[in-house]
Amino acid sequence: MHQWVNIRMFAYYVILSPNIAILKASTIQSGLCVFGGNMKLLIRKECLHYCQKENKKTSRFQSSFQIWFRQVVLRKFEIPYLEMFITTKCNLRCKHCSNLIPALNSRQNYEISTLIEWLDELLSKIDCLYRLKIHGGEVFLYPRLTEFIAYVNNQPKIKSIRLTTNGTIIPADNILQSIAGSKIVVQISDYRLPTTKTQQLIEKFKKFGVKYIYLRDQQWKDFGEIILRDFNRFDDCSVKRCSSFYEGKIYVCSRAAIMTKSGYIPDDGISVYLPKNQLRQQLKKMYGGKLSIACNYCDGDTKCAKDISAGEQE
Repeated sequence: MHQWVNIRMFAYYVILSPNIAILKASTIQSGLCVFGGNMKLLIRKECLHYCQKENKKTSRFQSSFQIWFRQVVLRKFEIPYLEMFITTKCNLRCKHCSNLIPALNSRQNYEISTLIEWLDELLSKIDCLYRLKIHGGEVFLYPRLTEFIAYVNNQPKIKSIRLTTNGTIIPADNILQSIAGSKIVVQISDYRLPTTKTQQLIEKFKKFGVKYIYLRDQQWKDFGEIILRDFNRFDDCSVKRCSSFYEGKIYVCSRAAIMTKSGYIPDDGISVYLPKNQLRQQLKKMYGGKLSIACNYCDGDTKCAKDISAGEQE
């Protein structure tokens, strides 16, 4: 009992004392495993990754201990990262679409009320989501984007938001106004297409004060055909932590979600309508490295995957 009280007091001291950063982050990270186990340690490391990206003024040690304190002492259930489809409509048809959108028989914009219901259900059963990534399809084709932005921006459990675009559509001024001043950062992917739209978009962002990052010169990868393999590259895949929220279920990645929707594999998504404790246990297993059926049908973003030209159209 006395040891537990001392841990609590030390945690409060760390949180309130900026000068305690003389201790190394590696020291506290090694100690995390003692208190939480390897699966929980993996989740905490992922949470720390996104926490540090958004709050660079806080030392890595302080962030580490704050996350440990919330998740171990206060027993908060926190998710590091989630990608959410709001539309599967796109103005491009990339030959090597990482989200497999061309594999869908039909594409749609999801009803705003349905998206909010799914997120409300999830947020009611977790304590924190460090980063939500809004994507599609092409998000700027979503007709009720301003309403969805207003909703997610007002969710205190969502700490940071990224919105992805292919940089080929100039959104209306009211959309830019809704993004400006919010906790949203727009992520522009470089498709290397013969268009001036991306530069026009950047100029618009600057005019309205929209925060953005431009991912230039990214090397695209060919994840291969959707066929059963006699190997699984989950451990080497860089997107194994890019969990995807699709039609009320959480999948290990967006490809797994679309493979399921297209009928290539059985559905192993985790429904947000599960009872809270059951949902949390399933998510812990997934973030802790549980393999998905989809990983046997994909080369993954690994060294084995072939380098390809960005944005090649069908």
